[in-house]
Amino acid sequence: MPTGWSNLVLIGTISSATGALEQVLTRDLRVEPNAAFNAAVTYWRGRYGFRTQAGMSRSTLTVGGTPQSGGLAPSNGAASVDIDTWLYDVRGAVGFIDYNRGRRVFPYGFFGFGGITYDLKTNVGPPLTFITQPPPTTAPPNTVIVRDTSRDFLIAVDELGIETVFALNIGVGTDFRVPVGPGGLGLRLELSDHIAPSPLGLRVRELSPFGGLAGDSAVRFGMVHHLGATAGFVINIGR
Repeated sequence: MPTGWSNLVLIGTISSATGALEQVLTRDLRVEPNAAFNAAVTYWRGRYGFRTQAGMSRSTLTVGGTPQSGGLAPSNGAASVDIDTWLYDVRGAVGFIDYNRGRRVFPYGFFGFGGITYDLKTNVGPPLTFITQPPPTTAPPNTVIVRDTSRDFLIAVDELGIETVFALNIGVGTDFRVPVGPGGLGLRLELSDHIAPSPLGLRVRELSPFGGLAGDSAVRFGMVHHLGATAGFVINIGR
């Protein structure tokens, strides 16, 4: 269950030429939750283990609707694009109790790092909406309006297609094991979270009055959490 890629981030300036409030609104982007399929190989040595894992989920990316008149709230309209999400990582695991062959329940925790690749079936353009509101006709009492020279800005947003981001993962799990010969069969239950930066990138650069670009500032959209609850079968070999 991933959290949103972006929130309703509002960037605003007041035009020195007209006094109008000019705003840029980034709309909500989110991946709808869906089932995921994972495969993993774990090597245990006593209470400590090393695991490699990969998984895939097929879902949709939803882009929130455009703002209503006045730019106060989004409308109900929304667009969606099919997306495949690939998660892959390496992780270390630590058992909460000492392992032995006769033990039927083996709880553990894990942490690691890897990557997440988002494969959008259709490229998605910048989810931006530009809003211009006229200046107020009257100013409140005892208010002085000061206008400075106008400043121009360049807003650059990457088009979304195939995006890959670095991710950290943490979680806990439990194996319910039935010994069979030298190994065993079992059921695995896990709760996990993959934490990664939002793949959406937005940069604001000021255009110098003497030509060229002046400042450069990146807009941060926060971290994206991929919360998951997993149930699956486990085959133990030589344990």
